[in-house]
Amino acid sequence: MEEKEVRGSTFIVQIKCMENDTWQGKVIWAEKNRAQYFRSSLELLKLMDRALLDETLSLEDEDEEDGEVVS
Repeated sequence: MEEKEVRGSTFIVQIKCMENDTWQGKVIWAEKNRAQYFRSSLELLKLMDRALLDETLSLEDEDEEDGEVVS
């Protein structure tokens, strides 16, 4: 597996509710001013991981919605 250098990033996590023993809410990537809703804690971690590795804040192959720009 190839190692990739990752720069530090800031994410703001807003928990809207907790259903089925997991969080639902919105994560905001502060440096890129992008936001994406998530449906589970696992999805939240996958979004942040993908943001750091691919510099995108979406799971476009799994979600039909793209991340929104926060104003």
